[in-house]
Amino acid sequence: MSRYVFGPIASRRLGASLGVDLVRAKTCSLDCVYCEAGATTCHTLERTEAVPVDAVISELRQVLQTAPELDFITFSGAGEPTLNSRIGDVIRFLKKEFPQYKVCLLTNACGLYDPALRRELTGLDVVIPSLDASNEAEFQKINRPAPGLTFEMLMAGLRAFCQESTARILLELFIVPGVNDSPESVERFASLIKDLRVERIQLNMLDRPGVAGWVIPAPPETVEHFRKVLEKIVPVDCAAPRKEENAADAVRRTEMVCRILELTAREACAAASLAEAVQVELPVVEANLKRLISAGLLQKLPDGKVIAKQPAG
Repeated sequence: MSRYVFGPIASRRLGASLGVDLVRAKTCSLDCVYCEAGATTCHTLERTEAVPVDAVISELRQVLQTAPELDFITFSGAGEPTLNSRIGDVIRFLKKEFPQYKVCLLTNACGLYDPALRRELTGLDVVIPSLDASNEAEFQKINRPAPGLTFEMLMAGLRAFCQESTARILLELFIVPGVNDSPESVERFASLIKDLRVERIQLNMLDRPGVAGWVIPAPPETVEHFRKVLEKIVPVDCAAPRKEENAADAVRRTEMVCRILELTAREACAAASLAEAVQVELPVVEANLKRLISAGLLQKLPDGKVIAKQPAG
């Protein structure tokens, strides 16, 4: 079983995407109130080799040598990928040994103020950064940054990256009613985004419980207001509310899959305890477990619990 490479997962935006997890679950520079992957447990700005990159590269080589049909290899998972101090080594490996594959990064963009990190990210084909706040107050309320991180640092890094990078940049914006959805906020977003080299904007809204119970879904009229204002600057997509999930839909949820695999790599778990840990309804988790068992990533024990299959040798 791969510990750091997962999928391919059917992604609405990226097609067939092979996930790469470079940090342990919930290691992040933010603790966003809407995060469906749960509260941040390692809240930090420090970049370390959070997981062994040589092992990541070995897993990637093993998978990619089989020539899978992929649209993207994506740095994602249940944490912030750029906190791994050797992300640049993985990018260089992929571009040297498997240049036929496009590489994507999902990021909260908070580390981009660092010129060294921006240089490490050279070679990416697509970057999907987040921008959920239009000022410092919203940043503190929604994203709850690690100590020392400010909204101006975030914006300075985003501006610099947009100027320097040759990657396609697709921006994500999460609408949090009552915090970042006032007419003044929307106008501030428009002013900020017009200075960025962004190809498209993805508007997201709550459709599963996040970390903070007070966060509610954005009403359609609010989403439409964002769209009308921002489409004057750049094309806008809106995430349609999810219908009741089936097994295929569940597997597409990268963060949930990653978290389940991490938990079951440590010990055998019951479906009910996994549902509580990932904050998803039990039927969805059970359907997801069946898919992972069929894929050979999990095995079911006689007592009904599941555990991650260990790699041979």
